[in-house]
Parts: sequence; structure tokens; C-alpha cells
Amino acid sequence: MNKTVNREYKTTFILDLRETEDDVAKVSADIKEILSTLGASVSESEDLGIKEFTRAVDPNFKQAHYLEVYFSGSASVPQELKEKLHLDKRVNRIFVESNN
Repeated sequence: MNKTVNREYKTTFILDLRETEDDVAKVSADIKEILSTLGASVSESEDLGIKEFTRAVDPNFKQAHYLEVYFSGSASVPQELKEKLHLDKRVNRIFVESNN
């Protein structure tokens, strides 16, 4: 039997919205759409607001908007999500944690 096991994930996105007119709601909707195309099921998303970096690498980028998305999907979904968002200028960093 080849049974696909869905895992629970918590993903934190650090957003760079300086060069775009998109807001957090638009980016969140785009991420949810990408996850659904990858076969994942989004259970919750939370806007954590703007936070300052402890150590800023770029002196012009000292704070960013944080967004958390909880979803369930196969083990390949996190890597596929990172690949899809790799060239998206609105997403600065992606951190994925497995809740299983």
C-alpha cells in the first residue's frame, strides 16, 4: 500500500513590501492559493504585524511584516512552496516547522 501521510506545518513568512503596492492580505491570499495548488489544506493564518530585526543585514531593511500560515500536506509541500516563492520579491524569508 502506498498511503500518503499528511503532516501539519507552521510556516512563518518575512515579507518585504517596500517595492510593491500589495498589502499583507493580498500576499496571504496568494500564498494560500499556491498551497491549494500544491494539494495542501490551510487551516489558519495569522498576521503578526511589523517587527524589527535584532541584526539587520541591510541598513535600509530594518523591519518587516511577519505572517504565519498553518497547513497540512504531504512531505514534499514545504520544498515545493519554497521553490514557487523563490523569485517572489515580496517574500524575504520562509521558515517551515513540522508540528508532528
